[in-house]
Amino acid sequence: MVTTILLADDHAILRQGLRRILESYPEFTVVAEAASGLEAVDLARELRPDVVIMDVGMTGLNGIEATAQILRRSPRTAVLILSMHNDERYVSRALKAGAVGYLLKDSVEEDLIQALHLAREGRQFFSPAVARLLASRQRIFPSPDQVDDRYELLTERERQVYQLAGEGRSNKEIANLLGLSLHTVETHRTRIMEKMDLHSTAELVLSAVRRGLVR
Repeated sequence: MVTTILLADDHAILRQGLRRILESYPEFTVVAEAASGLEAVDLARELRPDVVIMDVGMTGLNGIEATAQILRRSPRTAVLILSMHNDERYVSRALKAGAVGYLLKDSVEEDLIQALHLAREGRQFFSPAVARLLASRQRIFPSPDQVDDRYELLTERERQVYQLAGEGRSNKEIANLLGLSLHTVETHRTRIMEKMDLHSTAELVLSAVRRGLVR
């Protein structure tokens, strides 16, 4: 199933870069680009894309207000915020507006791709740094007494990968740091997710923060 995407950012170079990345994946197609919040609202109403990738800081109508308007008109569209602002106020406002995720513009490509897959399913995704920020505010996480002992199921190597992933390291970075192949790291990460009953990078980061492995 192809996911249709609307890109909304006032920087043409960034939109072009995102388009090149996304259209290198057969499951994604960019149906339009918007240079302003107002244009994004109009295009979303007309095209009903599966996902809108939305910048926050746009003139005329900012991305958070545009998100709220898009979702009122097209509730089946998922909005994923892509922003330079790692600020709890922006994140909270974006979530209140109905966004399903919040990525920073320095995110690695694999985070963007995972976020899009989860957004299509209506599931949340946050950049690791944003997830840690939210965890520190205790906004959306379980209390400490809800953390179980699944960590004990992990092997020594899996615990290494778990902590590095919780710090926001990409699979490639972890492979380089531990002297492993990328495939091996991906396998470890998959097993960690299964053993810990985690379903996204955001959940992995949050569980690592809760366990005190990441500061």
